[in-house]
Amino acid sequence: MDNKIILVLVLFLVLYYFKYKLPFTNINLPNINLPTMEIMDKMNTLYSKTNKIALITHVGNMKVFEQILLDYPKFFNNDNIDIYFSCNTNKDYEILLKNFPDEKVFLYENRGMDIGPFLLTIKYLSENELSYDFYIKIHTKTNPRWRNQMLIPIYKNLPYFLTNKPTNTMMYGCKEWVINNNFTMNYYYILDIIKRNYPEHTEKFLNYCTGKTKQCKTIPYFVAGTIFVFNDKYFDLLKEIKNFNHEFMILETGYIVNDPRNPRKTHSWEYLFGYLNYLNDKNITVM
Repeated sequence: MDNKIILVLVLFLVLYYFKYKLPFTNINLPNINLPTMEIMDKMNTLYSKTNKIALITHVGNMKVFEQILLDYPKFFNNDNIDIYFSCNTNKDYEILLKNFPDEKVFLYENRGMDIGPFLLTIKYLSENELSYDFYIKIHTKTNPRWRNQMLIPIYKNLPYFLTNKPTNTMMYGCKEWVINNNFTMNYYYILDIIKRNYPEHTEKFLNYCTGKTKQCKTIPYFVAGTIFVFNDKYFDLLKEIKNFNHEFMILETGYIVNDPRNPRKTHSWEYLFGYLNYLNDKNITVM
């Protein structure tokens, strides 16, 4: 076989591997010493009432959403789960309204990827005094391997979230994507968010970091990919955001990538969501 053809084939295989097998290659997965669902199950007992869950779903890609609907149908046909959809196009808005007439559908500007719509949905829930025992945040992540790694543990543990009321944890994420983070890349944006919304925790955040590189002394964790579960106590923290509209409007528009040379405000929230656990002396439970 011609050497050029061999080289092209090798390059194709390498690109395919990195695109579909290693969606987050710039992060080293740690040996996580965090509470697991098995540990949490032993610490909690079943109780009589069934929990109410809010499924906060951003549909940025309708084809991917259709696949999620096929793969995880129990998310969308459970009387104890209320769904709050968001999307960015009139076409998707009409499709969601037609197929889910009893659920809430929001049409938002394409800003902040899945995080911007999430913030505005939290604003809606807060202003309308709608509260739940658990909240599941999902979105149409296009990488199928990454997406399913995050969704499968939530789906398998749905009976747990419907029948348990833990008090010693606030957030749950899949073990493959609960990542340690030192805030170096997005440090200043994260600090700005805390100063605007959680000023009482500014000093605690600053105590995490030292030196010009702002390397964290104690490394907290976050859920890379922003598909996770949180409870009512964590929701109370999100309700403390001072101006949801402002936070939404300063986010970047369209699809963006976080880069050391160009850190993004949108991705700063991804890290902050994890950090809020540590501000309140909690860990993320891995599934």
